[in-house]
Amino acid sequence: MSRVLERLDEIYAIGRHRAGYSPEEDAAHTLAATWMREAGLQVSTDDARNLFGSRGDARVWAGSHLDSVPTGGKYDGALGVVAAIEAASRLPDAPLAVAVFRAEETGPMGSKRLEALPDAYLELHIEQGPVLERANEPLGIVTAIAGAARGAVVFEGRADHAGTTPMDVRDDALVAAARFVLHVRDSVPAGAVATVGAIEVEPNAVNVVPARVTVSVDARSADAAVLDRLVEQIGFEPAHRIEPTVMSGPPFEALRAVLPGAPELVSGAGHDAMVLAAAGVPTAMLFVRSLNGGVSHHPDELSSAEDIELAVAALTDALSKLVR
Repeated sequence: MSRVLERLDEIYAIGRHRAGYSPEEDAAHTLAATWMREAGLQVSTDDARNLFGSRGDARVWAGSHLDSVPTGGKYDGALGVVAAIEAASRLPDAPLAVAVFRAEETGPMGSKRLEALPDAYLELHIEQGPVLERANEPLGIVTAIAGAARGAVVFEGRADHAGTTPMDVRDDALVAAARFVLHVRDSVPAGAVATVGAIEVEPNAVNVVPARVTVSVDARSADAAVLDRLVEQIGFEPAHRIEPTVMSGPPFEALRAVLPGAPELVSGAGHDAMVLAAAGVPTAMLFVRSLNGGVSHHPDELSSAEDIELAVAALTDALSKLVR
């Protein structure tokens, strides 16, 4: 177990921010390639510079990503890679592959350019949320990954002097946008979330009544019909949409077999597993409890050594069932 934690420390020491296709991500891939060879895997890359470590006629894959956001923590993505390599080490004769996808945080980019598809893909990942911690459960099985509809709404008003324009004659675009933000919050049904995360105000001056405001909308649900209703209720035209994906097939059943009674939950965040599942690959995800209130994309991101060991053992057992 200490090897997994030490390797996570080594990756984090490269830098908190390992942007996709950056020298820092390159360095993390170089480390992972070394560990793959130590596990008896043949190392290769593809045109997208995804990294693979394989053994035999590998049709069963496990893995994740090594890039990170500017405020990244130690476990997001990296744990899935290190755990998959550790599982390969514990299954020295198994024909399996470890995949390390490029630039997941900005796309995902690497997995979208994947050409060779496996018979099964398993991804271990921290939950990045508080559900398992609240339930006092170390591990959870993902049933689906939420789809997302994203766009922007523009509010037009009139620029006026902030000191001389009476309140009752103002056409303040930011006030209208503020009402809309509350409307977004109040429109969300069970099984969905929606967020206004970015606001642009013009002319963005202290002494000018706002004339134009653009607000982002990010709506998500693992149920396509619920997502449709949410978009309609909010009242915006998505510029980009990702459909929900369902975890299924032998990988999903393998996790259920090795973790009977484990809680099942939806992933609100996107992952490389989402891309492979959408391409028709039988895919499953195993979540590890995130501590500190489920915080992620933050240096306080944390999963315990005990939970990580349970997760690595479960991943190893599930892979063993799939390669028989």
